[in-house]
Amino acid sequence: MKSRWIGTRSGASALAFLLAAALPAGLNPLSPRPAHAQSSKSPDIKPLLTDALPSDAAEIADAMKSAKVGEVVALHGHVALAKDAISKDLASFTLVDETARQGPAPASDKLPDTESGVPASARAVVQVVDSAGQPLPGGLAGKHGLRPGAEVFVTGKVLAADGEKHLVVSIQSMHVPRSSIPPGFFLASAPAEARDISEARKAGGLKMGDQVVLMGRVGGSKTPFVAGRAIFTLMGRGLKACSDNPDDLCKQPWDYCCETRDDIIANSVTVQAVDAKGQVLRTEMKGRRGLRELSELIVVGKVTSTDGKSLVVTATGVHVVR
Repeated sequence: MKSRWIGTRSGASALAFLLAAALPAGLNPLSPRPAHAQSSKSPDIKPLLTDALPSDAAEIADAMKSAKVGEVVALHGHVALAKDAISKDLASFTLVDETARQGPAPASDKLPDTESGVPASARAVVQVVDSAGQPLPGGLAGKHGLRPGAEVFVTGKVLAADGEKHLVVSIQSMHVPRSSIPPGFFLASAPAEARDISEARKAGGLKMGDQVVLMGRVGGSKTPFVAGRAIFTLMGRGLKACSDNPDDLCKQPWDYCCETRDDIIANSVTVQAVDAKGQVLRTEMKGRRGLRELSELIVVGKVTSTDGKSLVVTATGVHVVR
């Protein structure tokens, strides 16, 4: 009876039946697969997206050294420039530290299979996970600006870390700027011969096209950072912020509210970062590398606008002093 029942099946069906009976459930090709493995639909990550970038985001190489399993960290990096940077099957992608990248980004149709030039100590795996800590099914490529080379800020829980070359983080929130600040824009070392903005402007002679290295503090108004744009205002030491006056209890000391508008303009510059076409980058500057009101910076760039009063500098590099 048993042989006749098997005999009614094709040879392939019979073999599959025998394998099913012999293998453990976890390896059984006929065992029901987990529900999440049956779908390649991308997960809905809109609830994780935020318009604000975290002000304390660490570069990956720095975070790698101190991250502990279970703690929440904020990371800044760029999606790896490789075909395998964003998983096709899982909600997972690789971020790399911008300081570890060398050379220009290749065209999208010439991406290498893997970005082998970046050391393990400067890369992190970022995932959207389920309640069991497993990556959700479905790739994220092209979703919400995620693509090789895209700049990304992530806040999440550390799932794995060894302090040297292994860092895995589950996303709690994520910010993908509409425009990326170019790798290398933030300078690790202070440029030489920086001039205070007030001194440089008082000396006069700054004109369109001049290359400049200027030092100042973020301020000059209640909102010195332009929301959604890579633009901010720097003030020279020729004017004191309200916080420089011990008896001043101003809640927004960076607005220089004790000074006249003309004096503020005469001791300030507007700084912007632009793309290859000269368009201002559509991204926030506040929060990057700890940038905030009254942060002291050195800006390297070129004078691109002046009307005799106000001055605009297009920056090619910024060093955060403090």
